[in-house]
Amino acid sequence: MAKRIALDDVAEHNQRMWDRLATAEIPYTRPRGTPPASKAAKRRFLDRATNGRLAGIPLEGKRVLSLAGGGGWEPILFAELGADATVFDISARQLRTVRELARERGTKLRYVQGDMRDLSKFKDGSLDLILHCHSLVFVPDAERVIAEVGRVLAPGGTYIASTMHPVTLRMYETWTGTGWNLKRPYFEDGPMPYADASWEFGDTKIEAKTLEYGHRISDLINACVRAGMVIDGFWEWTPEWAGGGGEPGSDELLDTIMPAFIELRARRLPLPATPSGRASVKRRGTAKPRR
Repeated sequence: MAKRIALDDVAEHNQRMWDRLATAEIPYTRPRGTPPASKAAKRRFLDRATNGRLAGIPLEGKRVLSLAGGGGWEPILFAELGADATVFDISARQLRTVRELARERGTKLRYVQGDMRDLSKFKDGSLDLILHCHSLVFVPDAERVIAEVGRVLAPGGTYIASTMHPVTLRMYETWTGTGWNLKRPYFEDGPMPYADASWEFGDTKIEAKTLEYGHRISDLINACVRAGMVIDGFWEWTPEWAGGGGEPGSDELLDTIMPAFIELRARRLPLPATPSGRASVKRRGTAKPRR
């Protein structure tokens, strides 16, 4: 079992920001659309919501974690499609959103509040699928998260993660009149500085200066390798709702030129066999990861 870690200043700050956003019911913190009634249609809805990355992966009877998944339909649909589903999020308000929806639908879920870098609530090899949408950007040490994912995934288990594109994130708000610059060199760490801390959708607007980190693509891939996973898919993309054009120099226009997100899908490799023919279990996650 991995050693539990305490929330640090970054986690505490981002927890407050996400509770604020969720309380204001910013649409990014709420489920989008309404799932249909039939099981087959629910699966199609879920596959569309996850860009087809779940295609062909069975859910019935599987142990599934929606990591940092508060506020979305995914954990509810996992459960309604027969999975043993858990939703994990740092924001109590986000978890409440899912709990209220699940209660209305009579859907059974487990709820865990915590930092995504500490999955000590889960035993080694205890999960078959982890879906992790758009949240690695909110921790400075993504390698710690991925090491934990590798520990708790069962051999053959799948990890699907998306986060902000590390180049595009460095370019927002840098329009010069003729092009974009980088706020930070690609090989420099640290939170991205930005002038406008507002989140808005339609008539709703709120200030919430989240701390966001642009993790280098090679670092994420190599973290998966060190965690005992092999990547079988990698994508750079901008969703339709994020890249709808915009004024010259706007972030919305940049998202039509550069990808807003990266996404990877990885599988946990089988455990190596010992000379006796039995799988060798190596405890992971107890050592401090390299920065």
